[in-house]
Amino acid sequence: MAIDLADGRPWILLPGTLCSERVFRAFLDELCVPDTALQPVALQHPHVEDYDEVLTETCVQGSVVCGFSLGALVAAHLADRLPASTFLLFGLNAHADQPEKREGREQLARDVILEGANTALAPRLPILAGPEPQKARALLLDMAQETAGQITAQTELALTRPDACEVLARARAPIGLLTGTEDKITPLAMAHTAAQAAPTSRVIPLEGLGHYALVEDPVACASAVANYASQVDTRTHC
Repeated sequence: MAIDLADGRPWILLPGTLCSERVFRAFLDELCVPDTALQPVALQHPHVEDYDEVLTETCVQGSVVCGFSLGALVAAHLADRLPASTFLLFGLNAHADQPEKREGREQLARDVILEGANTALAPRLPILAGPEPQKARALLLDMAQETAGQITAQTELALTRPDACEVLARARAPIGLLTGTEDKITPLAMAHTAAQAAPTSRVIPLEGLGHYALVEDPVACASAVANYASQVDTRTHC
């Protein structure tokens, strides 16, 4: 039997760098997930292992674990332990960070602190796809301002994260790997690499969308997830 995404089961939400749980909101509204089911986990700790306790306490049998970008990476590191019915990982890079990214990440953190998150992020955002790119851009900048205080921890988390492929290989729950076909930050090839490690996973390309697919076109993301959920029997994996 396919999973009913709107049946009130908990949704554990892990947003990405300089994002809040609002990055998922329109997407979840399209799926008719009730607000009472939402359990956001802010990325305010600097190491992957710092999230073990909060996620094992929050994730009960049958939960949906939904992560975006850096949040997807945190979720992937617990994919073999949490009693989730499914994992939905948007824009996942399952590998340890590349050393050449250190300078750019640390510069972003400094700019956020010195200039403000809006000013720091605005020139770094890619061109957004979807029906309302300006609305999506405004939301991203607003979330950045909201979560600016987390940038130091998030930078350390990104820099020190270990590779998650061995954990994904041990996962038993179904894993949906959703990536925009135009994503230049975590390209679709990264989803395929993660899928090679994770036998329970499925790559779900989001046609024409980029890294911020969740805000670029939440309707398309919801449609892709609904189709995925209708084909996956999660009961045997809980």
